[in-house]
Amino acid sequence: MQQELFNFWSAILQILAVFFQVLTAGGLIYFAWRQTQINKRMQELADYVAVSLIPDPNGQLQLQIMNVGRSNLYLHKWEVGSISETLVKPWLLPTESKSKIIIGIQPPQIGQHLAKFYLTDENNQKYLSTGEVSIDPVGFQLPTLTTPPQTQDNIQNQTAGSQAIVNVQLRMRAWSYKTEKTDWTI
Repeated sequence: MQQELFNFWSAILQILAVFFQVLTAGGLIYFAWRQTQINKRMQELADYVAVSLIPDPNGQLQLQIMNVGRSNLYLHKWEVGSISETLVKPWLLPTESKSKIIIGIQPPQIGQHLAKFYLTDENNQKYLSTGEVSIDPVGFQLPTLTTPPQTQDNIQNQTAGSQAIVNVQLRMRAWSYKTEKTDWTI
């Protein structure tokens, strides 16, 4: 009787040991899977893609595109309002802080315009970066008088069709909204 009781409890303990070993193995597999997910997310955060749009500091109507992310990018096409350019060979935007691409906005279009930049990274993942460019008139320059003051009779004798040229100073502002993975085609 004691031998049977001993065998019974021995069998129960072996079953419990196997159960806890299976439970431990399942926990380790779940932990490894979660850790892999965390590592993938950390890698995505480390290799983020971001673009900064900066108007030319010298007042030119040029837009500087800088890569502020952690992955080298290639610019395939850009659009600012109705002005666009598709590049035959993509331009490299390296992750170095001093590297930039300069785009001239000619002819200038006064107003606020949507900006789109079609990019790929080193792994041929496609991204679309969107932002806005605003070109506003901020000053007017009237021509200076280079002729001596005229009398009323001289003014009446001049032709009525002559006009003065007015120079308008423009200011460009630019900002980027977001850069997201998109399957774009050109």
